[in-house]
Amino acid sequence: MPAAKPLEVHIYTDPAFRQSPDFSAERVRDILDEFAGLASRIALSFSRDAATLDAALATADVLVVVGKLDLVDAVARAPALRWVHITSAGVDRVPLAALPAGLCVTNARGNHEARTFEFSLTALLMLNNAVPAFVTQQIERRWAQRALEPIEGKRVVILGMGALGSSAARAARQLGLKITGVSRSGQAHPLVDLSLPQTRLPDALAEADFLLITLPLTAQTRCLVGAAELAALPSHAGVINIGRGPVLDVAALARRLEAGQLGGAVLDVFPEEPLAPASPYWRTPNLMVIPHSGLYDADYVPRCLRSFFANVTRYLAGEMLENRVDSALGY
Repeated sequence: MPAAKPLEVHIYTDPAFRQSPDFSAERVRDILDEFAGLASRIALSFSRDAATLDAALATADVLVVVGKLDLVDAVARAPALRWVHITSAGVDRVPLAALPAGLCVTNARGNHEARTFEFSLTALLMLNNAVPAFVTQQIERRWAQRALEPIEGKRVVILGMGALGSSAARAARQLGLKITGVSRSGQAHPLVDLSLPQTRLPDALAEADFLLITLPLTAQTRCLVGAAELAALPSHAGVINIGRGPVLDVAALARRLEAGQLGGAVLDVFPEEPLAPASPYWRTPNLMVIPHSGLYDADYVPRCLRSFFANVTRYLAGEMLENRVDSALGY
């Protein structure tokens, strides 16, 4: 009886992608070796250029995308393709509606959990201790003391209660914060004191000391936190965004910060990245600019690869894959 054909897995790395060295063939094979017997059941190939990618697409069963790629074009040239894996949690750049209905798409959600906990803890404490304001004063060479309050007992509104939101809630719980979780469904969450649907967002914001955004970007979440939502926040409130940049109207946020109508902000994501040197957000008072680094650590890529190869094992066993993207929801 002939041996089963190996599953052809092709890993394409956008040469412009900032993390491309971490997805080298050597790194990938080192992680693959942790899965006993799996290397003999798959055929790995790699590309960083269009010609090599084109040749691989002719027979690839699985395509792993690191960075940007015209997926509609790639899928059209891959007659055997059954599964596309995106090595980021966000899939807002993936044209889900334009892909074949039978194509499975997975992402890397869940791999940011440890960093989300730590960074949320850090950002909440920075805002509560007026660190953005003190940084602004330092730049201005202005000495102005402030009376600071304990964080315990204050309220954070977490917008988005998926994997990131759950990790952020653990951080908030450790700090003794009251937690309002706002999600599309408003479904109860074990770490949250009050769960509300997105339709109740204005009510939640009115009671917030902190707003922590963790949402993915979809047609429904784009600019979900705009001028009206920011105006609903108390003037002392702080804003954190670790989700996707376009979920928040940063221009409206900057206007309120400049007018002294918000306490401060810590943003890890922006609508356009990287920020241009001429961007006004570098100089917005009480705004901490984090260059999309808050949720990354040295082990991120190995975690992504381990979760992917665990899914390959499930695939070969005919089991349901984890981290499947719902094309209707957009995440």
